[in-house]
Amino acid sequence: MLAELVKAGKLPPVNQRLPQNPRVIKPVEKVGKYGGTWRRAYKGLSDRWGPTKLIEEFFIQWDWTDKGATLAPNLCEKWEQNANATEFTFYLRKGIKWSDGEEYNTDDIKFWYEDVFQNKDLTPTIDSNLKSPDGTPLKVTIIDKYTFKLIFTAPKPLLPINVARNGMGNPAGGPTISWPEHYMKKFHPKYTPQAELDALAKKNNVQTWDQLWGDKGDMQGPIAFWFKNPDLPVVIAWKVKVSPLTSQQQFVMERNPYYWKVDPEGNQLPYIDTITHDFFDNQEVFNLWIVSGKIDMQYRHTDTGSYTLYKENEKKGDYRVLRWRMASTNCVHLNINCPDPVLAKIMDTPKFRQALSIAIDRKQLNDLLFSGLYTPRQASPVKGSPNYDPEFEARWTEYDPKTANALLDELGLKMGPDGKTRLRPDGKALEITIESMSAPGSLGLDECQQVARMWTAVGVKTSVKQVERSLYEQHCHDGALDAGYTDWGFNRNAIVMADPGRYTGITDDGPWAPLYAHWYYKAPYKQVEPPVDHPIRKIWDLWDKTQVEPDEAKRNALFKQLLDIHKEQPWNIGTCGENPTLWIVKNNFRNVPEGRINDDPLRDEGLGMPCQYYFEK
Repeated sequence: MLAELVKAGKLPPVNQRLPQNPRVIKPVEKVGKYGGTWRRAYKGLSDRWGPTKLIEEFFIQWDWTDKGATLAPNLCEKWEQNANATEFTFYLRKGIKWSDGEEYNTDDIKFWYEDVFQNKDLTPTIDSNLKSPDGTPLKVTIIDKYTFKLIFTAPKPLLPINVARNGMGNPAGGPTISWPEHYMKKFHPKYTPQAELDALAKKNNVQTWDQLWGDKGDMQGPIAFWFKNPDLPVVIAWKVKVSPLTSQQQFVMERNPYYWKVDPEGNQLPYIDTITHDFFDNQEVFNLWIVSGKIDMQYRHTDTGSYTLYKENEKKGDYRVLRWRMASTNCVHLNINCPDPVLAKIMDTPKFRQALSIAIDRKQLNDLLFSGLYTPRQASPVKGSPNYDPEFEARWTEYDPKTANALLDELGLKMGPDGKTRLRPDGKALEITIESMSAPGSLGLDECQQVARMWTAVGVKTSVKQVERSLYEQHCHDGALDAGYTDWGFNRNAIVMADPGRYTGITDDGPWAPLYAHWYYKAPYKQVEPPVDHPIRKIWDLWDKTQVEPDEAKRNALFKQLLDIHKEQPWNIGTCGENPTLWIVKNNFRNVPEGRINDDPLRDEGLGMPCQYYFEK
């Protein structure tokens, strides 16, 4: 595709399009071949993170080695930090170009810092990655065209893993804290008359100039979001050709001629010319596309419950099913901030949670619902994580209804006159409702029903309430539910320090202490200050110390103390996890790895390094 453009004089030769020191990507199988259209599926505009995770480019990127996930220089050739982790120096690869041929350098970082980050309309709130633990915003010092420093007022030792996790917040998809200055100036009042900006806003169906960039700083507006704007210069492997704003039915991406990575033989990546995403809103339709061979490679939206269907149709669809492992555990979160104060006090008692945990027959759940493909386990870091603890994984998971009943008896929760349901201290029946956003008929909702049956069997009468996702999230924000369950479970458990919100409580869709957590991080939701002696305060204290400790060994020891509190306090009751994620891969689609970990901080499909995929002709 690109060779024809060079021959026609419409594109410079490849040696003029690559940087001085391009990043070399080692193929999973072998050096690939150019060409082809990669067919995928998506659910429309709201499914933006599926395509985005295929193409993200940050200063630092997760790479997969024999030792698992490790950090690797990406847009930068290297980075350095001082002894107390308050200053980070980054050295960009010289000669990287935006997709329109303009050079990418520190002018683009300076533009972000001075004209985006410090503009209150574009950055109304500052992401935690962009400020010191005391709340002071970072300082950017430009050293030369390819070198700059990030300076914090307190230690920020976790900065590298957070850069690799989400690029420090914006732009979505990358590059980290950089905008194409030469292009984005046209949409900024410092450089463009207000009348022109007003006309651009009207043309793009938004009300104000800042909404061209995004809503309240999310940088997902019609101009600033790579997913929506084919004209936006990017540094990613494929850029937009047909925006979902133009046609939601088929979103199309095409190869970036200035991409800055090569294979070991010096061939410019990516190999594949085009990626198409066809719209679907019904799982049965997507499954039909898979088994009929209409999907070339995809993990996102595949269904573990359809494993048998996928396997039985491999030959017919001319594909293979590869398996990765999810860094999550299905989980019921008992809300110690629930609206009923008597129930809240009961659920805030460790012995009660321990009893409910051992009242679950995890092997039965795995065999009955998941065809034995999951691992019965506690909600905890997964195998392969630097924080994996086999004792934690097994803690309070052995099915023991006799001991569960004994623990409940010790708490004074005696059986009522019906001999089936225990009584609370106020004399009322002990009842819990598990609220779930899992769809009717789904395995998630089936699991909730099975857990409810097992808890009811030890005298804790449990029911299940299915609600729409937005309502579930609102109830979590308000603390207005007894217990919660999500389809993604107790996730983000591979590189836990990159996103410890499940353990600090701030990721409140797992609502074990949502109102306490809102108080801790000053969230714009209902808040309750926890008692001074509550163990959640120790968790927060340990996390506050962990994230500013520059010594790695001391930092790891502090974080282990935090996890050990959860080990004995099962606020989040895990059932089965580390489930296989199913990758549908056409037989002629090559260089797709197997056996890696799916986790949001590791960027899911991005960890497979899609730029080195190719079609064997």
